[in-house]
Amino acid sequence: MKRSLCAGAVLMVFVLFGAASAEARSRRGGPYGRPGYDRYGADQSFRLRLGMFTPDGEKSFFEDTARDFTGDPQDFEDVVGGVDYIFGMQRTFGLMLSADYFEGQQDQSYRDFVDNRGNRITHTTTLEITPITAGIVVKVAPEDSPIVPYVGAGGGIYAWRYREAGDFIDFGANREVFSDTLEDTGAALGYYVMAGLEVPLSSYFSFLAEARWDRADDELGGDFADLGVIDLSGRRVTGGLAWHF
Repeated sequence: MKRSLCAGAVLMVFVLFGAASAEARSRRGGPYGRPGYDRYGADQSFRLRLGMFTPDGEKSFFEDTARDFTGDPQDFEDVVGGVDYIFGMQRTFGLMLSADYFEGQQDQSYRDFVDNRGNRITHTTTLEITPITAGIVVKVAPEDSPIVPYVGAGGGIYAWRYREAGDFIDFGANREVFSDTLEDTGAALGYYVMAGLEVPLSSYFSFLAEARWDRADDELGGDFADLGVIDLSGRRVTGGLAWHF
């Protein structure tokens, strides 16, 4: 039921985005019909971003895991990549669709137990997060500024996968060590706020630097049922290139 609601919410966002874009195009007479282009010479842009994502890991599941195993949610920090499409409704205001992908890994061992040879009992944990969002972007500097700061916010679907693969302890009578793969996937509604800078290189290209703060969480199920809430929040710091057309 939760995933159906999430899918419906994203579909509604895309429908509204398309309607707004169509209305703007009709007012302007087409994608190049707006008089008085801004310094980029265009009202649309496509952006590629690459950087780092650092999870917060503040919900109950990560807190409980940290008591039993080595490692920390921030140890999942790794590369994140993303793409954006921005449709400018006005000179300083635009609608943005974004998609990002993050995968972080770390090896974790039991804090208080070892095997019968004195070796650590270890598994590899993987966290994947794929936000697909819609939002707004607002430029906060004059068009003739050599650096164009902007702010924005948005929300959408945060698809995720959590996986542990390796050795575990069966806390039955014999406390045997066994190998297994445990996994759960899901999709949650979330939101972000952002701030960034664009540095124009020409009428059509610019460099960008950006930070986004994400907020999302979901109830665990699958192999982790009844173990609480997984925190998908964190900080994305990226840089990239924008093409204005």
